[in-house]
Amino acid sequence: MQRIKNFFDIPNASPNWFWNSILFPFIVTRAIWILVAYYAAGNYAPNPSYEAYFQRGYFLTRIFPLDIFSRWDGRWYLSIIKAGYQPPANWTGSYSNFAFFPLYPYLVKSIGWLGLHLPDGFYILVGLLLSNLCFLAAAVLLYRLIVLKLGFEESSAQRTLGLLFVFPVGFFFSAFYPESLFFVLTVAGFTFALEEKWFWTAICAALVIVTKPSGIVPVFALGWLYMEKRQWRIKDIKLSAGWFLLAPIALFLHFYYLYLKSGHLFAFSDAMKAWGGLQTSIFRAPLQNLSGPSLDVFKIDFIWVILFLVCSFYILRKWPIKAFGIFAALMVILSVTTGLLVSVSRFLLVTFPVFILLGEKLKRQEWYNAALAVCFALQVIYFAGWINYYWIA
Repeated sequence: MQRIKNFFDIPNASPNWFWNSILFPFIVTRAIWILVAYYAAGNYAPNPSYEAYFQRGYFLTRIFPLDIFSRWDGRWYLSIIKAGYQPPANWTGSYSNFAFFPLYPYLVKSIGWLGLHLPDGFYILVGLLLSNLCFLAAAVLLYRLIVLKLGFEESSAQRTLGLLFVFPVGFFFSAFYPESLFFVLTVAGFTFALEEKWFWTAICAALVIVTKPSGIVPVFALGWLYMEKRQWRIKDIKLSAGWFLLAPIALFLHFYYLYLKSGHLFAFSDAMKAWGGLQTSIFRAPLQNLSGPSLDVFKIDFIWVILFLVCSFYILRKWPIKAFGIFAALMVILSVTTGLLVSVSRFLLVTFPVFILLGEKLKRQEWYNAALAVCFALQVIYFAGWINYYWIA
């Protein structure tokens, strides 16, 4: 109990910081999303390409308050939970769950590991609980990181969390997706690294690298931070650096498991190619995304990419700890390496150093309020589209 108390104890912070900056906006935003879902499900034109789901009335479970948070990639994570990794007949020509990493679905499976036959709704419920709890833990860690480790004012932390709550795709933190798990492991890894607790830093690195393919970015940034703490002096590298081997070992074990399941040496990379990843050109397809005549998600996401990239380079130049800028810049760059602007906002959502920078810079209340209003308006529109089977991120 004392450790839990210490976790929420921030010297000189306002007494109700957790309620005011985290729990209350968490409850309010989720309540609004549910109201939007009930309205949008009957009054918003569904995506005609996925009319079958709309006619059926659900995507993964008939329980509406759960199903509204499960779309698209959620069914592939559910397939891993229920049947494990299943190799496709054609590696480069058909989709498979080999492109998805195991930590989130393995944690969601919970008591399903005992061989019990459980309904899909149970797994969706466990997955949503895991996502929401991870996000709340990440929000607390981020608040502490901003105030205690980076030395910013508490008002900067409040604005940072405010922007994070209303970011247009912020609902992915409560979805049947691994974004919250990735987020909490990344923020925890940076926190442990700043405290030079390298064993726990490496544990976070090993876990995040098997959460999403983009987990390689925080692992690299945490290794960079280790060397920054050593002022890049090779002679000062200690045995503690050996803990970072846990990350490549974890990744190797996952790839080896995929090989055992499929007999296919390059199972993951070929599965990613089938999904459109690992492209050689990162410029041609984004221009195609931007060629439509109307304002759409792709064009808005392109604006976010430019903003986040500029902020990342500012952090890299101005902040004394360069690992934050390295992490932010690589996450932004990685978001467009598939050659498409179809998921970039999910990459940006977990790029927390940019949110910290914006929270620190938007000190004028009118500018901050305007940012909140625009972002939250987009979030409501995006969630309505998500409910009706439009690809949002």
